[in-house]
Amino acid sequence: MKTDKIDRLFLREEKTGEQKVNIIRLAALAVFFADELFNYYVLGVVESRLHFRGVWIIACWALFAAAAWYCINRRGSYARWMKYVSSGADAAFLTCVIIALEGNSGPLLSLYYILIVNSALRYSRRAILAAAGFSAAGYAAVWYFSFGNPNISPVSLYVAVIHMIAMVVAGAFVGYVVKKMRGLVHEFAENLVRRELAENALLRYVSRQIARQILDSPDIGESMRAGRRTHVAILISDIRGFTPMSESMAPEALLELLNGYFRRMVDIVFKYDGTLDKFVGDALIVVFNDPFDQPDAEKRAVMCAAEMQREVARFNLEQEASGKKTLGVGIGVHCGAVIAGNVGSESRMDYTVMGDTVNFTSRLQGKAPAGAVHVSAAVRAKTSPDFAYRSLGLREFKGCSDPAEIFELVNLSA
Repeated sequence: MKTDKIDRLFLREEKTGEQKVNIIRLAALAVFFADELFNYYVLGVVESRLHFRGVWIIACWALFAAAAWYCINRRGSYARWMKYVSSGADAAFLTCVIIALEGNSGPLLSLYYILIVNSALRYSRRAILAAAGFSAAGYAAVWYFSFGNPNISPVSLYVAVIHMIAMVVAGAFVGYVVKKMRGLVHEFAENLVRRELAENALLRYVSRQIARQILDSPDIGESMRAGRRTHVAILISDIRGFTPMSESMAPEALLELLNGYFRRMVDIVFKYDGTLDKFVGDALIVVFNDPFDQPDAEKRAVMCAAEMQREVARFNLEQEASGKKTLGVGIGVHCGAVIAGNVGSESRMDYTVMGDTVNFTSRLQGKAPAGAVHVSAAVRAKTSPDFAYRSLGLREFKGCSDPAEIFELVNLSA
């Protein structure tokens, strides 16, 4: 798939280059024709027999140029073989003009080199080498037809060979430069495709802004791959009574309900730059302060939880108005040390967080009734100046030797 994208990219560039060649050809022929008229009618330095032969060939060349412009530039038709036909036709017409004007050793020969350089716009080393070959062959024809013409002095074989070798060398040099440029573009395009794929993968977990920051920060990306111990704030939400509700609903209706709910929740998570750890059935696990440092991680988590509950209330109003099922969601927020990193196999890995902090958060949210946000004492200590809580007293938690005090966030509608 990556190769196909890059190939299409170069095909577009070749087409664009051929369109530029067509425009330059038309402009050059217009200048060439005007110069010929000026030399003949104003300066009088061109013989009539040469002038009219040259004008006819230039007119035929202009017809070809107009047809190529109409086909590629106007109608947008393009195939890769066209660049070879185009460069061959240019070399052939130029050869005919030089022979007709008896300019086997004049300034017109420099136009062969211009054809070679101009072919670089096609972004194809083969097309450039073909243009060089056509030009060398064209000059060979000019040299051949100079013999037997009493009006011009034939060029020696030595000079002719030097010209042809110079054209081939010029083509090889320009082709090499274009090949290196194409290689750089190819590498850039591959990196761009890889970045796009990586960004799309990261968008499963974080907002687009955070995904781009991760890709732009090699140290962060490396720590995500290698794993690290860090302090985070964790938010876990869960739908109350989901299992009996799911058993009574049609699969299509259940998926529609869950997707509508999760879509709204994920938008809120990304609004506060949370990292979406995973979906576990109807539960949602969100991490703050990882992979980027967020000094206000606990505050972000609580704000996110409050807005999630407000959005659930709005969602339920819409569901009720449509005669559909409503949801009750309990949310728990805790903070502490975790181990963050990729977990899985070579074929499938997920970035996640692990440790007692995650386990406690899960048990904390399990005690939160529908519509409530429960936070730990650690979260309350870091956010109490900004939020109002009421103590729910000490509670026993599985895996904890001592009871822990928990708090409920009040004024969720604020």
